[in-house]
Amino acid sequence: MKNAPAPEKFRKTYDTPYLLGVYLAVNAVPDAAVMVDGPSCVITKADYIAGNHDLHSTLLSCDGRHRVMCTVTSTMPQPPNPEDKLSALLESAAASGLYGVVLLTGLPFMRLIGMDYEGIASRVRSGAPVAVVPPLSLEGDWLDGYAKALDALVCALPVRRVRKKPRSAAIVGYLFDRNERDHSANLSGLKRLLADAGVDLLAVLPGGGKFRSWERAQAAELVISMPYGRQAAARLAARTGARLVETGLPVGIAGTSAWLASVRAAAGLRGPLPPALVKLEREARRELAPAQAALAHQNIVFAGDPYLYSAVRGFALELCMRVPAVFIDSLSRPLSAPGPAAKLVMFAPEVAEAAKALAALGRYDRPRLGVGNSLAITGGLTGGVPAVELGFPSYAHHCLDDEPFMGYAGARSLAGRLLNALQSAGNDGL
Repeated sequence: MKNAPAPEKFRKTYDTPYLLGVYLAVNAVPDAAVMVDGPSCVITKADYIAGNHDLHSTLLSCDGRHRVMCTVTSTMPQPPNPEDKLSALLESAAASGLYGVVLLTGLPFMRLIGMDYEGIASRVRSGAPVAVVPPLSLEGDWLDGYAKALDALVCALPVRRVRKKPRSAAIVGYLFDRNERDHSANLSGLKRLLADAGVDLLAVLPGGGKFRSWERAQAAELVISMPYGRQAAARLAARTGARLVETGLPVGIAGTSAWLASVRAAAGLRGPLPPALVKLEREARRELAPAQAALAHQNIVFAGDPYLYSAVRGFALELCMRVPAVFIDSLSRPLSAPGPAAKLVMFAPEVAEAAKALAALGRYDRPRLGVGNSLAITGGLTGGVPAVELGFPSYAHHCLDDEPFMGYAGARSLAGRLLNALQSAGNDGL
């Protein structure tokens, strides 16, 4: 025993679990709930969102009426008929009148014993609709969980014939990760921009509204698919007969203009952007010019999700900045970022290894600024440089007033945050 090797230290990786993505989707729909077939430890994952990341989250309740529920089922021993307990709990939740929709999922060990979640959900005949999120915690990450939950919510929508509204659209797959005024400002700004582009935005799924409000999306002629919910967007378009256009995120001035142009083309609107949008673009460029002069040629280390990275990298190129180091908090995915590939790219890296790789970058590639979420900043993945906290989770930066990061207004706001972070480091090395 004295000669036994010391146990290997627990390795911390920069990733986020599948179930947390499901919770984010539920958090974005204030009358949605999720029943997780598993032990009570699944409830504590909601703490990553409720109160910490989202000041207005209602996932947890002081009176115990949480929107994240569980069956308190453990691995061993199993009751003779575990389906009976789950069915009773699910029917009680659906019939309670507290929820507009109930999602059902489970932990991997319950999937391995052959639980028929689709069959159990289909037997709930009254109350709120019930839909199943596949229990894929072993195969997927938080982006998969969010996407699968959005698809389940679209599946739960009642099938109705709705007359299409001319030149109307619904956005599906927006990452509404908290009920704060960064996201509300994003969505109100995009609605105004689309109106100026000649497109009426009927719904954003999810956009902070109750599940009943999702039905408005069925009247849209066009479904704008954002990257966090491709499957849900395709399902809605196929169900309603709407046209489908897949887009990235409208971040930065050029990114916003390109996004608006692609939506207009998909909506059948020809020609360049209308004068109102051209004016807004010019104003944004003029207001950004002083900040751009200070930000040009600075290096950024990005740490966060792959879709936000693509958008931020495009804006960085617009500002004449470089992004030589990238850490992605998910499993490996294709990166469709503009410009030359980053020198250092790591998916779900072990934190110590990522920090070591960042420190090994040469002088030319050494970052001066970081853009990343809380887990990256506190974990050392931004190398200790001044950082702009962006993305999920964001524990040290909350938005009590409008602070968009999308659209032309978001370009000004985000550039201002980058500039302030850079100036906070002083002028050494400039």
